[in-house]
Amino acid sequence: MRPQYPAPLGMQLALRILAHPTELDRSHTLEVLLQDEDGERVTRFALETAQIDASQVPPGEQAPLPLAWNFPANPHLPHPGRYSFELLIDGVHQATVPFTAT
Repeated sequence: MRPQYPAPLGMQLALRILAHPTELDRSHTLEVLLQDEDGERVTRFALETAQIDASQVPPGEQAPLPLAWNFPANPHLPHPGRYSFELLIDGVHQATVPFTAT
């Protein structure tokens, strides 16, 4: 809840990505788009992930990649309402995380 808008986002995003061992031999780009209920982009963040040694992942299992994201430049939400984080890996949409700002 914010007393007025625009208001700073004031939150962190924690992610846990599961990667197949065949995806660990190269770096990937994770993008987080923050958009409002009309699909208007509020901001975009990108993170280049580091390579992980696939030999540490047991056969048939996925590697968990935990990420905690502190938003640079503390973006401001322009108005109350519905928003979503859109998560893309290498340009491919993976998940939507909706929330409501009041």
